[in-house]
Amino acid sequence: MNKKVLIVIITILAGILFTSCGALSLGNENVEEEKEYNFLNSQDDVIDTGPVKGGVLKLYSTIPDTLNPILTNNLYVRDYSGFVYESLVSIDKNQKAVPVLADRWEVSVDGLTWTFYLKENILWHDNMPFTAEDVEFTVNSIISSPGSSYRKNLDNIITFAAADSNTFKLILKNPDSFTAELMTFPIIPKHLYDGEDLTTSAKNNSPVGTGPYKFVEYKVGSHIKLTSNDKWWQANKKDANALALPYIEEINIRVFDKTKSIAAAFQGGDADLLAIDRTWWSKYSGRSDIVLKRYTSNEYEYIAFNMSNKILKLTEVRQAIAYGVDKTKIINDLMPGEAVASDLPVLPDTWLNDTKAVYYNADKELAKKLLEDSGWKEENGILYNRINGVKTSLKLEMLVNNDNATRIKVANEIKAQLKEIGIELTVKEMSWDDEFKNINKKKFDMVLLGCTVANVPDMSFMYSSEAGTLNISGYKNEDVDKYLKKVIGERNESAKKAYFTTLKELINKDVPCLGLYFYNDAVIYSKRLKGEFAPHLWNKYFDMTKWYIPLT
Repeated sequence: MNKKVLIVIITILAGILFTSCGALSLGNENVEEEKEYNFLNSQDDVIDTGPVKGGVLKLYSTIPDTLNPILTNNLYVRDYSGFVYESLVSIDKNQKAVPVLADRWEVSVDGLTWTFYLKENILWHDNMPFTAEDVEFTVNSIISSPGSSYRKNLDNIITFAAADSNTFKLILKNPDSFTAELMTFPIIPKHLYDGEDLTTSAKNNSPVGTGPYKFVEYKVGSHIKLTSNDKWWQANKKDANALALPYIEEINIRVFDKTKSIAAAFQGGDADLLAIDRTWWSKYSGRSDIVLKRYTSNEYEYIAFNMSNKILKLTEVRQAIAYGVDKTKIINDLMPGEAVASDLPVLPDTWLNDTKAVYYNADKELAKKLLEDSGWKEENGILYNRINGVKTSLKLEMLVNNDNATRIKVANEIKAQLKEIGIELTVKEMSWDDEFKNINKKKFDMVLLGCTVANVPDMSFMYSSEAGTLNISGYKNEDVDKYLKKVIGERNESAKKAYFTTLKELINKDVPCLGLYFYNDAVIYSKRLKGEFAPHLWNKYFDMTKWYIPLT
């Protein structure tokens, strides 16, 4: 079966929401041809005297489907839309909602009514005023566009309206304290599209936004040109040298068909930066002619336990496995620098999950003691116990998809580690199609999987017995269900964090899934670019208005 088709099937069958893990991840290795690139035109000899105005930032894009940011499915266009358009709210590196076009927001006592108060005196690029009617129009347009990637953000909304020119209200079906984090979609101007069919409007390819850059032209098959917005509402946030933002005056986005990769464009000087995943690092690590910045991605790897298995339904066995698996060794030996250990599908070092410490540090002696204390005995080198009166050997099987070399290596390392504590693990490689069938029929003991974590740190998708679209383990804990709802429903940040801490403790003790790690991604910058580079998962171009190109 075609893998893209299979992903669609998974999405339909599981009912996976945009606000949870986006999908089970096949985790295929990067298949682009390996090439050695030489970067000859180093800018090391350019004297950097500090921020200056001017210059052209060169970027890469595949052929756009549309330049309308709420309709596009092109990932490059979606990223670059942030130069032209802005949202009510953005998510910072700590996964916290911060105001952009919204000045502030408040929530009713019952958690159902959200009121967003907008910043004043903001102009669209055509000098028309930005108002709450633009927000209302955008929300309505997204809801009316089945293909919009932002539609799931609005699933919980019953009604919405502009209360006045600077106030936007919405009413939810159910309380959701992460609503602000969902208001990250770009706002489009009502006056530009009013009375037109949004899906077919020619204006889609002549964007008008409120952001730091204005659209100049789109030449099909060649480039998209943007220029700095001297009337940008944040332009007066000047630096010590009193230079108005943004520093770079022009952005030239070269449009290539898929015969020219972004790596080739970067090597040839047609792009100033390159977003890469871990499979590319060996080609770029240690180079002096580029700048490489890593950040934690949203690709999470874990082991799901089948809770209906008579061995794995025993908490002490799952805990022993957790203590027996050395995540640090796996990362250091098999993927040094490429991952960050994590017990749960919530990014480490974020405001809600403000630690990189893991609950289960490798402790083989403790793992053995847990098994011994719960009645497991050794006979002929194999542990056994009587479960429901039947003599049962401690032998388990773990599924892994056979097209992922890294997962296979990790699975075999885990096999070796568990052998040291007396657990006999068989690694069974199979096609993703067959693996998914086994998962769906609950015909597995353990399975090594990945998923894509969305921007809302709600763990219901994996641990809720009521709404767990990826609750592959079949996990059910009434207290966990209760605290999942408390986290979603709590308006007070301190109380929410306290609930989340309790929730983590409950889940970690039960260990229905063994979290392994989040992969890291990176952005590579040409040396001709200067400034503070601080990419993060939610914004690879964070603070790009302060980047600059020294005069040569």
